[in-house]
Amino acid sequence: MDASTPTWTVKQDGSQVELLKHQLKLPADATDKLIKDTAEILGLCGSPSAPTSAETGLALGYVQSGKTMSFTTLIAMARDNGYQVIIVLAGTQNALVDQSVKRLKKDLQIDDDNSREWRILPNPDVTNSLDNIGSTLKEYKRGSGSRLKQRTTIVAVTKNRTQLDKLIEVIEQLRDEFEGVPTLIVDDEADQAGMNTENKKNRDRDAKGLTRKKSPVYAQLLRLKNALPHHTYVQYTATPQALLFIERQDDLSPNFIKLLTPGVGYTGGKEFFTPPMFDKLVYPIADDEVHSRDHHLASPPNSLREALCVFFLGAADYLITGATDRNRSMMVHPSQYKAIHLDYYNWVNTLKATWERLLEKPADDVDRQQLVEEFRKVHSQLLDVNPKLAAFEEHLDALHEAISATQVKLLNTSPNSAPSIEWKSNEFFILVGGQVLSRGFTVEGLTVTYMPRSIGTGTADTMQQWARFFGYKQRYLHLCRIYLTEDVIEAYVGYVRHEIDMRSRLKAYDAGRTLNQYERVVELPVSLRHLTRGTVIYDELERYRFGGAWITTLTVQGTKFEIEQSQAAVQDFIKKQGANWHNDPGHKLRTATQRHLKAEVPLADIAQLLRSYKYFSTDDTHTFDLLANSLERYISANADAKGAAYQMSPSVERKRTARDGKLGQGPLFQGSNPAKDGGEDVYKGDRSIKENSRFTVQIHQLKVINKDQDGSSTEFDTLALAVWVPLEAGVEMVKLAND
Repeated sequence: MDASTPTWTVKQDGSQVELLKHQLKLPADATDKLIKDTAEILGLCGSPSAPTSAETGLALGYVQSGKTMSFTTLIAMARDNGYQVIIVLAGTQNALVDQSVKRLKKDLQIDDDNSREWRILPNPDVTNSLDNIGSTLKEYKRGSGSRLKQRTTIVAVTKNRTQLDKLIEVIEQLRDEFEGVPTLIVDDEADQAGMNTENKKNRDRDAKGLTRKKSPVYAQLLRLKNALPHHTYVQYTATPQALLFIERQDDLSPNFIKLLTPGVGYTGGKEFFTPPMFDKLVYPIADDEVHSRDHHLASPPNSLREALCVFFLGAADYLITGATDRNRSMMVHPSQYKAIHLDYYNWVNTLKATWERLLEKPADDVDRQQLVEEFRKVHSQLLDVNPKLAAFEEHLDALHEAISATQVKLLNTSPNSAPSIEWKSNEFFILVGGQVLSRGFTVEGLTVTYMPRSIGTGTADTMQQWARFFGYKQRYLHLCRIYLTEDVIEAYVGYVRHEIDMRSRLKAYDAGRTLNQYERVVELPVSLRHLTRGTVIYDELERYRFGGAWITTLTVQGTKFEIEQSQAAVQDFIKKQGANWHNDPGHKLRTATQRHLKAEVPLADIAQLLRSYKYFSTDDTHTFDLLANSLERYISANADAKGAAYQMSPSVERKRTARDGKLGQGPLFQGSNPAKDGGEDVYKGDRSIKENSRFTVQIHQLKVINKDQDGSSTEFDTLALAVWVPLEAGVEMVKLAND
């Protein structure tokens, strides 16, 4: 049986799940989907009736898509199925632990009539929690003989070395009590803080015969797992790149996955960064409007003024329509420098105060009229997105009230603290600073994002975590707008392609096959410089780019068996095309080596050839494996697409000279044969034997004279492949070396 196939039956309608369903008040179809997904996750966790377990799994969601609701439901269902201890790794800041505890108490109704079902402890240690946890476990083990309620303990802990050490000390002192106790570990934002940042250096240490090292938090997480005889570690994240590309034998490498699907109304990368809404929701910030330490602006840029107009009109719309959402918010994230934050904070406050004052003036005031026209222009843009938007005059009537009611907050707190906003205190907020982009922080009712900063390191998972502007916004998507620099826009467009490709590759493993079989390769557009931070990946990541170029096998010297296997693959391919082969038309003066056979072939046949061909070197194997992978992805979206195939001069011997068994593209391809009279070329060269807009494969049967380093020569029959990838089908990919 597959290692990740559920081996026990999950109870889905227990008392805690039913209470939570009543508390969440979701639509019936959303509730059914949530329960189904949660049951699939729990079914892949260790059976509570088994004596031991040490599973690790990944729950993959989208940014701002409701992962917290998923793991809260998992906790409730785990309680209904006999899990006795839940450990929640709730982020790197104490404020996030407090936030998680508050949310769990509310959703699980722990402070109400349901309090006898649970015991929740934030950041426990031996002094304040040992007896509490110990007595709860004893209650549970007494079973029906206990007069007390068998409670499940929830431990919420900060993911840092000190707090984890205190928790582990409690568990180790209660070693006997934890024996056989089903424990669920939920790691919120699992790719943050807990990865082994010594991995890259460990590769060098291995090469030198030195002992590997573990970074502090990673070492504590391994200690935590080792201290629990029966546990399942479920990693929640929207950015799994690091977790998927670490060594398979790493204890944090997941062996199962569940792809979480967002509910109705979620708007993510596809909604914002692909047609038809892309041009209407995403606006570029010109380079000369980026205020930085190297390019100082004396006054607020026009793009900031426009962004504020969009936001204030959205706030006015909130008042006009009587929206039921609690908030409308704008986020301004200019850079990581606090001095720059302060400049933007002052600009926003100055514009807010100025516009309030101007709107109080008589209608015939010239300055007021200019401001009104500025708002009218932006309103027409919003009207283009939603023709049902209320008339401008209605918005104008509510505009002064909306601007006046807006609170502007400067959030440039220290790295180890989290911002705190009392969202219930006001309807409208503008948040300025960098910390608002931190993981785990939700900007309620975010409609307008203004981010005049560069791509930075261009790391895929970091870029996605910036995307606080995703979320459940379908009801007011027409009031949303994102302002970004050109390079950041390009990076997000690339990220959407990357995310779609990554999730589609993982779909085959969704709540089923073990992730140990997952091939670590994914599309990574050139606009994204890195897949993830390099310190946490042990093996090298190799980048490949296909599109608008020939890809050829470089090594032509193989063993007799390898050459025979490759010949068999080629002959099967040729035979399969049957009568489709015909003479390739061309100039009548072409020589025999310039005359080829051509066939139109299904792309699936080309992919099969690339998969069955036996390559003669590791480099060629890696390159053509990725090429086949890329072609198969293209076929999945273009099932009926055809390509072209050529048997290169099959009637005569093609002679080539190789060195150390390798043949570059130059020696492989015959050059052009220009006309002597300046007319039409007799032959444009092998490189021109293709269809520009379609995948093309050339089959070269060769007689090779190979020159070795010692000066000796050998002669043998072999073959080579050349594949043309059309520009429009090109992809950039990254692959884990030696995988």
